[in-house]
Amino acid sequence: MRVISQFVVRVFDLIETEGRALLSVVREEARRAQRAAANLAIGAAFLLISIPLIVAGFMLVAAGLMWWLETLLDRPLAAVITGTVILLIGGGCLGLFRSFAGRAEP
Repeated sequence: MRVISQFVVRVFDLIETEGRALLSVVREEARRAQRAAANLAIGAAFLLISIPLIVAGFMLVAAGLMWWLETLLDRPLAAVITGTVILLIGGGCLGLFRSFAGRAEP
């Protein structure tokens, strides 16, 4: 009977010790997840702010290019050249995105 009671006490001591270790690991992972969520939220906020600014700047650059080309060429030809340049830059950005998205993480 004494052996059985010691066995039960040792099993519960082991469960208590492992429970503390598990609680410690879970708390650390929760902190890590909270930091990752905060970083994600900050990144998303900056992304939401930067996209309209980048689009507006890109449109101003395109307008400036077209106005400059209008002084040298006819208006339709200036629009075609400006559109081609914008499409090439957009295609390059899309290609960069595909290369980054297709890359496997280490």
